[in-house]
This record gives sequence, structure tokens and C-alpha cells, in this order.
Amino acid sequence: MGTKTIQVNEAAPAGNVDERGQVTYLDADRLARKEKPDRPLFEPHPKGLGLKDRFWTRFSVRPWNYGAYAHAFHFLRNQLWRTAHPDTVGGKLVRNVLMMPNAQKGSSGGTVFNLNVDLSDKQGSVVVPIDLVKQAIDKADYIGGMNRCLCRTANKCEHYPADLGCLFLGKSGQAVVKHRIAREFTKEEAYARVDRAAELGLVCLSLWVEIEQIVWGLKNDEMTDMVEICFCCPCCCTALNLCKDTTPDVRARFTPSGFTATIDQDACIGCKSCIGTRCPQDALHVGAGGKVTVDQEVCFGCGYCKGACPTGAIAIRQTMPMRAGVHEYMLKESHIDLAVDGYPGTHR
Repeated sequence: MGTKTIQVNEAAPAGNVDERGQVTYLDADRLARKEKPDRPLFEPHPKGLGLKDRFWTRFSVRPWNYGAYAHAFHFLRNQLWRTAHPDTVGGKLVRNVLMMPNAQKGSSGGTVFNLNVDLSDKQGSVVVPIDLVKQAIDKADYIGGMNRCLCRTANKCEHYPADLGCLFLGKSGQAVVKHRIAREFTKEEAYARVDRAAELGLVCLSLWVEIEQIVWGLKNDEMTDMVEICFCCPCCCTALNLCKDTTPDVRARFTPSGFTATIDQDACIGCKSCIGTRCPQDALHVGAGGKVTVDQEVCFGCGYCKGACPTGAIAIRQTMPMRAGVHEYMLKESHIDLAVDGYPGTHR
């Protein structure tokens, strides 16, 4: 697969983060740069991916073919590096399978809601990413909890439990329960799953991936109801590994919920342990004097660098304003009008 070359950035911390990793102001301009005003609002194809509903509702993930899908996910994870070579036959093939051939086509993407953030610079009651996740759950009219995480099952994860699977809200939750790969959750059970993920140090991703219409067996008119909340580990998650192995145009589909990593330059000893984690967004670079810096434009605040730092120099802090909820993140940054956070969605 080869080794990714770490770029060298000699620039000192800039913008709204000072040398001590403190946030001086919330950067609304950077948040605005993540919006895609020229992208049209997602409209489901009359025949979805060119096939009729009954095709993928019949051949989606079920108990009887779960093992086959797990093998397929494992194989795909090992091929993601090809997306970094979009001009090769293999690169084009994998990108087309993922329905992400280029930056302009498709609406697939996601928002990172770090469940464990640094509140040392906050006063009083504040809204944090975990609150927005629970807000979406609270307003859902139906919740399906996966019996197992497909990614962790596929890759035989040795670090995190496979039974901590995704949550699906609304009609997508009904679909996975109907297909017997999930069960209906109460709101309290869903909150508990979020809290358990936080205790384990997992990252929450609110995902919308177009090719997953086939995986989960959703009908064409249900695609704006596909609200998927994943609890991702750095070792097995397909989305995080895609970010690690691909190009900036694909990474740009995955964005922060307002929190990113910051580094205290006084506490950083330049050991590069954080870089060794292979930051999914390639946001960590060696700066002046051998210290590590964060490219705030691309960091999405997953926090895996923080866990690798031996001196506690890295924190996950709010560097941008937060949006009102999951619906607004997907609407502004992927142009999908999802049926979530009390919004009915375009096609419901």
C-alpha cells in the first residue's frame, strides 16, 4: 500500500488559535467556507441507482447474507487506498463503487460529532456535539439500533465491541428493523448507546452515503429519511479509513461540528506520536522547531491525535460556531434535506 508522506508546514499556529492552543474567537468565516451554495438540493432518482425498489430491498443486508456483506466490507476497506490514485483503473473503479468519483458529483458525506470535548475554556451551560446527537434522537419518530457494527464485524476488531452498532432514525430505522439486522430502540436505549460510545472514546459520525441505499435496502423515496448515526473506531470504520487513504476532495465531504484539535506549542515535545496515528484528514504537520501544528481548515476534530499525545498538549476545543442540529449540517454542507431534528424532509 505504501507509506503516506507527511507534509512539512513551517507556519506557526494562525487564525483564531494561539500558541497555547487557546481559542481567541469562533471562526464563522471558516464555517461558511464549508458550505456548498452552488450544489443543487439532493433529489432521489426516480429509480434510485437505476434499479427498481424491489431489487435492493431484496438483496440488502439480512441475517442470512450478513457474513457475505462483512467479507465485502473487509475487502473494500483494503482497497480504499486506490481512491488516492483517481487516474488509474483501480482508483476509478473504487471511487465509482463508492459513488464519489469527484468533488462535484454526489451528496455523500458526514459530520463528526466528537462525544468528548474540552470544556475548560467554557463557562456556564453550553451546547456540545453530544447534545446535538441526542437532540436528533429525541425528535425521531422511530429508532433502529443495529445488532452489530458491520465495519467492526468485518475487520474482526480487537479494540472496540462489535455490538455497539449504528443507530438509524425514521424510515431508515424501520427498514433495518424490518430486515432483522436491528431492533427498535427506545429513546433511553439510544441515549445509553451514545453514552457508551463516549465512555469508550469513539467518535460519532452522522453519515449519509448514497451507495448505502443498496446496503440497507431503502426505497428510492426514502433516501431523505436515511439518517445514520455511527460510532466509529479508527481501526475499522470504513469512512475514517477512506479519509486516511484518499485525496482532499473526498476528505472535504467529512466536516467538523464546530470542534477541532488545538495544540499547546509549549507542551508539545515534537515526538510526532500524534502523526503516527495517521490523522484521517492529514491535518497534522511538523512545523517550526519540530513542533506539530494543526491545519484548522481540514481538521474535523475526531480526537484520535489527542489520545496519542503523551504530554496532553492536544485538546479538542470549539473553534467555529455550531449549527442548530444534524439537519442543518447536512442541508448546508451536503445539500440534503433530511427528515431529522423535527424537519420532515423534502419527500416525506
